[in-house]
Amino acid sequence: MLTRLLHKMKHEQDQPFYSMIPVLVIAIFYVVTVNTTDVFSGRHNFGDLVVFPADGIALGAALFFGKRIWPGIFIGHFIAALNSGFGWMPSVEIAMIVSLEAVLAVHLFDEYKLDRRLIRLEDVLGLILIIVIILQPFSALLSNIIWLLQYMFNENIVYSKSLYSWWLDNMVEELLFAPFTLLFLINYKQIRLLEFFLYGLGFTLFIYLLEIKLDIENLSVLMTFTIPLATLIVAHKGMSYGTLYAVIIASVSVYAADRGIGVFSFNSDINNIINMNFFILTHVLTVLVVGVLFEERRRTNSELYQMINREYHEHEERQLRVLQQSRLVQMGEMIAMIAHQWRQLLNNLSLVNQLLVMKYHRDTLEDDDVDLFKQKSQKLIEHMSGTIDDFRNFFRDEKEKKRFCINETIEKVLSMTDAMFTLHNIHIEFKAGQIYYAKGYPNEFFQAILNLVSNAKDALVERSREEKHIQIVIDETENDIVISIEDNAGGIPDAIIDKIFDHYFSTKENKNGTGLGLYMVKMIIIDHMHGNVTVSNTQEGVRFTIFLPKDM
Repeated sequence: MLTRLLHKMKHEQDQPFYSMIPVLVIAIFYVVTVNTTDVFSGRHNFGDLVVFPADGIALGAALFFGKRIWPGIFIGHFIAALNSGFGWMPSVEIAMIVSLEAVLAVHLFDEYKLDRRLIRLEDVLGLILIIVIILQPFSALLSNIIWLLQYMFNENIVYSKSLYSWWLDNMVEELLFAPFTLLFLINYKQIRLLEFFLYGLGFTLFIYLLEIKLDIENLSVLMTFTIPLATLIVAHKGMSYGTLYAVIIASVSVYAADRGIGVFSFNSDINNIINMNFFILTHVLTVLVVGVLFEERRRTNSELYQMINREYHEHEERQLRVLQQSRLVQMGEMIAMIAHQWRQLLNNLSLVNQLLVMKYHRDTLEDDDVDLFKQKSQKLIEHMSGTIDDFRNFFRDEKEKKRFCINETIEKVLSMTDAMFTLHNIHIEFKAGQIYYAKGYPNEFFQAILNLVSNAKDALVERSREEKHIQIVIDETENDIVISIEDNAGGIPDAIIDKIFDHYFSTKENKNGTGLGLYMVKMIIIDHMHGNVTVSNTQEGVRFTIFLPKDM
């Protein structure tokens, strides 16, 4: 209910009803606050109250709602001044000064582009400086001129003392209540009111115990308990709770001093007032300055986390694009391989068919010939269908890692590329002492092996070797499965061997390479299968070695 009402009061300024609510609330709050504070503090002089929350709350509300609530400040302060014994004209003049003070604060916040959320150190320092060196000198000077004219024949009035007292009291009050009000109104959606109330109750009991029950007489001793707690509160709960703590400290301190209890009751009145203002100001500044430093740290950590998270997702997207690009390149190569395989299979199927037709025309066709034709044609068709299935499965996305057989995957690669290697007279030897298993994405591992053997094939074709061979060996160490793919194509120049896994780096002399294949191999093996891949030259060629963790 409160959240919806504050939202409407903040944003629906074009509706007269909601735009008048904060004006009326501020006006009523002034009247109620003056009466209750007079009773609470035992003082009846409008300018002598140590803690008068209305001015600070009005300033915080003005910064939140904007200049439009100045009539509420004017009306409330006017009635408060009348109730405190001022005449009609001085009450109007003082109310106008306080209203202009709030309008000036809003203007200065906008002029210097200060953030009302008080999330930067410059925002907090800006608020402090605006209150201390602009608003309160402005308010104290003009208001005390009116005060002096009101009591110009009273010999007990000392203008300089009254000016200082007005400036000091109002400065403390606004530094205390303006941030509390502003942060509460801004963060009302995040604040859980019951929790906020319970924390406030806990703070009250804690300060009440220190100042009244324990009756601590030394200010330094008292602050050794209260200042560390202020730091802990803003560190763990934020500035909204910290400003609540400061308000409660001020309220309990005034209550204790008014009843002659605690550290602010053992000296002269002037010393007690100075000590109390120092005590309150120290906690206010601790909450604001230390609090905003923690807020900046939290915001920096949050931004860093978001940046890392964003970079992580962008990295994943880049990897996905590389995989897709690499697959598109390999798609062309695989289509060429399939086309070559199918051409051989279709030729074989055509020969079987011609043999059947020839025997039919010669009238020598027998039942055994028909059965043989059926068996051979069925086998060829199944082989062609299996090739299509392998091609389709290769481009199917895999969502989850699973356990797969390394031997079967390599054999599938060799089966698919057999026709292409036969065409170029390349002999492939595959050795494995036993069956090995790994955990990962089988299609991606298939793609990595296909890239490596295709690169070896291209290198052998470019170098025009008379005897071309590729050897694939699977072995193991204590912790890893080791897969080596070695060719006799002459090796890679030492100047570039360390760069071959880089993105878009290609070693192919005809410049038709994309530079994606080996980069993609590294990405699959290292990032997706938590293994490693290395390259080294041998006496006859190059050896790629893949290390995969054993799947226990």
